[in-house]
Amino acid sequence: MTSAPKASSSPNSQPPSPLPVGRRERGKQDKRGRILAAAADLFAEYGYSAVTTQDIADRADVAIGTLFRYATSKPELLTMVYNTELSAGIDAGITTVTAGTDPTDQIMRLLSPLVDSSLRQRENLAVYQREILFGDPDGAFRAQAVSLIVRLESAIADVLGQLAGPGPGARLRVDVDVSLAARSIFSALHMEIIRTGLGREAAASLPGTLRAQIELLMRGITLSPPGL
Repeated sequence: MTSAPKASSSPNSQPPSPLPVGRRERGKQDKRGRILAAAADLFAEYGYSAVTTQDIADRADVAIGTLFRYATSKPELLTMVYNTELSAGIDAGITTVTAGTDPTDQIMRLLSPLVDSSLRQRENLAVYQREILFGDPDGAFRAQAVSLIVRLESAIADVLGQLAGPGPGARLRVDVDVSLAARSIFSALHMEIIRTGLGREAAASLPGTLRAQIELLMRGITLSPPGL
């Protein structure tokens, strides 16, 4: 009896090509992209409270029922928009972080997506923060937002961890928990965004105030260079 031929193990053999995306899936991706773009444009132009889900559906050229298959509410639509922006911003911030440069500058670059959003449209960012804190605990977009914040804090902790090695300049104290320090920095940003949202400080002052708070924390977790 002839045995079945064995699969080729030639080093020149190529892996199978990925299956093409079906028409239905392409249609879903197209609708989701249009909804995301419409929501992002309208929220940026008019602000959260002035935009309705019908406005977004009309701009995206989809039925309102179709819209709610991709996001169940207006807060979810805003969370979807900000998750996309924050994810891209974290990616960009991480690529610009360079070991050996000023850690405060590195951290400010990582936080810049949220700082810039506060300067552009503070109402939208306040709603996003509220959804992260008090939104549907089972919501997919809220879970994604929380994971992005964890990723951002981890990136800040990585910057602080660079100070643990040998070299000139301020060094990290040996008893410092960099993860806790990173959470403290993000908490400072969170509270300053709330302050600007309440009108207790001008939004334009946020970058300077946040930098001063980060520098204050850095002085508390580092050792002064020898001779100072």
